[in-house]
Order: sequence, then structure tokens, then C-alpha cells
Amino acid sequence: MAAGIEITLMGIHTPHEPDFFLGRPAGFHAYVLLSFTTPFIARTVHGLEVGQPGDCILHDPSFGEYHGPAPGMTEGFQNIWFHLTGERIPLLAEQYGIPMNEIISTGDPGWLLPTARSLENELFHRKPLTTERIPLLVEDLFLLLGRQKQLTKELESYTPLEKELRGKFTEIRAQIHSEYYQPWNVEKMATLVSLSPERFWVLYQKFFKTSPKDDLITKRLEEAKVLLISSSRSIEQIALDCGFNSAFYFSRLFKKRNGYSPRGFRKNLGNYDKAGPPV
Repeated sequence: MAAGIEITLMGIHTPHEPDFFLGRPAGFHAYVLLSFTTPFIARTVHGLEVGQPGDCILHDPSFGEYHGPAPGMTEGFQNIWFHLTGERIPLLAEQYGIPMNEIISTGDPGWLLPTARSLENELFHRKPLTTERIPLLVEDLFLLLGRQKQLTKELESYTPLEKELRGKFTEIRAQIHSEYYQPWNVEKMATLVSLSPERFWVLYQKFFKTSPKDDLITKRLEEAKVLLISSSRSIEQIALDCGFNSAFYFSRLFKKRNGYSPRGFRKNLGNYDKAGPPV
């Protein structure tokens, strides 16, 4: 298969009997990626460990694999699993910071399902360019797992109150982004979560790696780009529609962030011509 990746076998929500344990003490001929949707017990580089729904493991072919239901379970474990071969597998693991033979906590039992369904569909239907698409989906799978690992690590650094506020801040940010044209300021944003402006600014920066003001400006400028290439509105009108107080301030910010003026951006994209279509 192209790009040095092949899925030799896979399963989604495979059911197992309550007393079923999988053991391969001598290892396996492929890399094995497991994403559990129930509690489980597994052998890792740290010994036997109990994992939770959403946890994942990537086994290398030389590792003695062992996993089964967690102690006290009356039903068998379930998981999504892949047998992967190819020279790019260890390279992807290194690229996206995925350790071998360790439990990776994600906190989300459903994170893998959409990509797994896409891979299952490709393997079943074998449409044109399937051999090109499967490596792309596998790399996306590794990228998502690497992202989940980083997000979990980030969450572990939060205090209990910060963990509680993270979801609220995400909702507030979505509201601000959908109403980017409104006259937002940090004081108004902070009232949505009953915090002081200073505390709100610190937490926003921690959660989203940008300040509330810079985040809003970035959103407004992105929306302005869309209007510049898809409408005949004047620069002045676009500035106002996107929440800027003046066309001068908008143009100065736009050029500072993008390296060219709004008029230059519109001209270079060549999207709108007042003279009308050629005859």
C-alpha cells in the first residue's frame, strides 16, 4: 500500500465474553492500536494496569500483549482495534508524541469512532484511490490521538475550579465568535462567567493560548477577508460590519496582521470588478 501503511485487520466495538483475555506473550506480527470503550486491564511497560473508557494503547510488534476485562466486570470488554503494518507507523507515533505500550488517556470513549468508520468504509468498498486515502486516514488517526494526549496532559495541569470553568469558557468563546460584530470588551465577556476582567483574561489566555482581545480581532479579520473576496461592500462598510469602529483602524490592523491592505487583498484575489463581466 502507498505511503508505507496497511491495515491488515480491524474491528469496531468488538464484543468479548466476560472471561475472555487476549494474550500474545511473544508479540505480534503487526502494530496493534486499541481504543477501549469499557474499563479494561492491560499489560504495559509499567506492568498490569487498569484503564478506563476512552483509553488507548499502541503496541509494537515485539511487545507481549495482554488485555481483558477490568476486575469486577460482569460483561466482556469492548474496543476499537487495528492491526497496522508499514514503515511509517513508528514514524507517525514519534511525530505525534504517541508512546508505545503505554495507556494513553483521552477521557472521550467516542473520539476514534468517526475515523474508524471512515477506515472501515474504505476497506469494505474499495473505491478508486482507496490505497491513497487509507494512509491519510491513518495519519489523521495518529494526529487525533496525539492531540487527545496533549489535551489530557493540559487538563491535568488545571485546578478543580479551572476544569469546571473550561467548558464554560468554551461556550463563551463560541458565542463571542458567532457575534464577533458586537461591541465586545473584556469587561462584558467577564460578566458572562461572573469573573473579574483580570481573572477572565488570565484564564482565557491559559485555555486558548491567546488573549480575549487578540482572539476577537483575529476572528473579525478572518470574517473581513471573506467579505472582501465574496461581496461588493466598501472597505468602510466591511469594517463596521465586522465590529471595527473605523475603517482607518481596521485597515491598519489588517495590514499589520497580513502584510497588505484590505484593498490590496481584494485586488490580489481578483474577486470583484465594478466594471462588470468582460464582453
